[in-house]
Amino acid sequence: MDILSSILSKQTAKQNDFKKVLWLLSVMKWIQRPRSEEEKNAKKETIYTVRIKYLLLLLERNPEWKKNFVATFSSLLNNISSVAQFSNVGLSNSSSFVQDFIYRLQEKLLPKPPLSEDLSTLIHEIFPMEDESEFIDFIEVDVLTSLVELFKDEIELHNRLKRDILSASYILSIQILSSVFTIQTELNDFSKRPEELPEYQLAGILKKHQETLDFSIPLSILSQIDLAENGLDDFHESMKNRGVKIELVYLFENQKRKLRRLRVLVNFLAPTVANAVVIRLFISNLVIDIYHQKSLRSFLSENLALLTERIVQANSHVGEHYVTFTWSEFRKMFRSAMGGGAVTAMTVFIKFLTNKMHFTGFIKGLTDSFNYSGSFLLIQVLGWTLATKQPSATAPYIASALTKSVGEARRSIVALLRTQFIAVLGNLSMVFPVCFLFSWLSLQGGYPILTNEEAMAAVNSSNLLGPSPFYAIFTGFLLFSSSLIAGWFDNWVLTTRLSNRMMNSEFFHKILGTKRAHAFANFVGNNSNPLAGNISLGFLLGMTPQIMKFLSIPIEARHVTLATGGFGTALPIALEMGLTHFDIFNAVSGILVIGVLNISVSFLLAFLVASFSSNVRFSSFLSLLKWGLHLILTRPWLLLIPEKTSATDEVPTEH
Repeated sequence: MDILSSILSKQTAKQNDFKKVLWLLSVMKWIQRPRSEEEKNAKKETIYTVRIKYLLLLLERNPEWKKNFVATFSSLLNNISSVAQFSNVGLSNSSSFVQDFIYRLQEKLLPKPPLSEDLSTLIHEIFPMEDESEFIDFIEVDVLTSLVELFKDEIELHNRLKRDILSASYILSIQILSSVFTIQTELNDFSKRPEELPEYQLAGILKKHQETLDFSIPLSILSQIDLAENGLDDFHESMKNRGVKIELVYLFENQKRKLRRLRVLVNFLAPTVANAVVIRLFISNLVIDIYHQKSLRSFLSENLALLTERIVQANSHVGEHYVTFTWSEFRKMFRSAMGGGAVTAMTVFIKFLTNKMHFTGFIKGLTDSFNYSGSFLLIQVLGWTLATKQPSATAPYIASALTKSVGEARRSIVALLRTQFIAVLGNLSMVFPVCFLFSWLSLQGGYPILTNEEAMAAVNSSNLLGPSPFYAIFTGFLLFSSSLIAGWFDNWVLTTRLSNRMMNSEFFHKILGTKRAHAFANFVGNNSNPLAGNISLGFLLGMTPQIMKFLSIPIEARHVTLATGGFGTALPIALEMGLTHFDIFNAVSGILVIGVLNISVSFLLAFLVASFSSNVRFSSFLSLLKWGLHLILTRPWLLLIPEKTSATDEVPTEH
């Protein structure tokens, strides 16, 4: 006797529910087992069909086995079937993103509920892999029809299932109608009256059928579901222009799933649709929904994808202004970077001044944060540039260029490398001489800015052979983090309509006057991204090292422009102390490495997020970057001289 015969021969119809479930699992494990030697020529997709055919053959040959199979299966379906199972299993019952997240986390940690009482757990156990849904889709209709035919005499089961499916459909339609009203309120979109909404029509039709227990649902109801899905897509598009709310995205995704479930349930009751086809679709979708309901990764990915896209778009728009293509833009960027370097020199002096006050811990972090943030904001207001802020904004711009055309991507990567080089050069060509000259003059006047110990510590802080490269990598992560905060704040300003609120605020009108209040509101609305980026970067650079120190984690921030300013300030004093050429070379090399790591880490992290959002392969970018670096290495003058025509050499084409 083979394995399946031994399973089917067991008399399980009168056993308890738990043993019936174990028997069902045994049958399914046999169907899903790895292909045997005899089945090696069968395609993987057809294995369900082949084995169900064999199962049916055995049942036809053994009437007692068939009777037991039908009785056991019917009993399980009767026990599990309920309105709640059809309308809730695989769909979220939580009212918010946070609630659902906590529920999923809780389900990961708690023991599973009994298999005989919970359809979700049972389906998860029966189909141990999510890709089983694909194999279900390949089951031949005539084979599945033959399997369904086994239960044709189970009238009580049929009636129970039809009642539950109709009630579940009606309940889903009410939930869908309630959700669409919530979406309208959130988006402030009441262009349609309630009775004009397809969701309203759906609920009305199903209510009549529920009241009369009419199980013949007209196929015309499917057109209302189509209209509801199209309307949901329109709402989804409009949200992109109004800012993205995670709670609203969560509501959209739930609404999509409920409409999809309603479509399947309605098909069960439609007279012209074959039951076997609907059962196959229902089980396949149920497996997908249940796996999604239990997955934290897909939950976060689905709900955060649109917000990520919005943040990337905001940074991409900023990044466009950081890439130069013409001589006039090139010269303007260099002058702008020199201005940024001058302000950074002032920041370095203020930092050394506050160090004289011997602040520690939180107070030191706060003073440094205000110093950095104020400096970055001043650079923004004056229209100048800080080179290290560019990569996290230009990465989304390059990802966007990769989705357009090969020529656009090539032109952009060369322009980006050139612009980044000239921006760093502009910053350093101003911050170093200003800091060096001011420190030297102070030293000559008998008032050195730093003590001998502080000067040597400043020189050694950028030592190539020390921990500086690791600190620079960490700072690259901080630079990237500030761009995420900037993108999030830009989106928040849109969703809350902050500029409109500020324009109509009595407080701002009293303090600033009407004209200035409007101007200030417009300034915040138009510059929300750089404002948040500058302030957050200042606090990340200032507070993070102090927090790490409090946690006894030996890590600091190393920002190339600030490190250059510190080195320039310390150099005159250190030279008086007999600083060697090797020490100078070591420090300068360290600063160069800090610059490369600051920029590359920030850029790569930003591009990873942008490529995820834009569906651009990271390998495409690496090939493009390799091509761009090869072009710069073979024609280094392109770093200083914009090319007159775009290159047309080899470049990757895969997206």
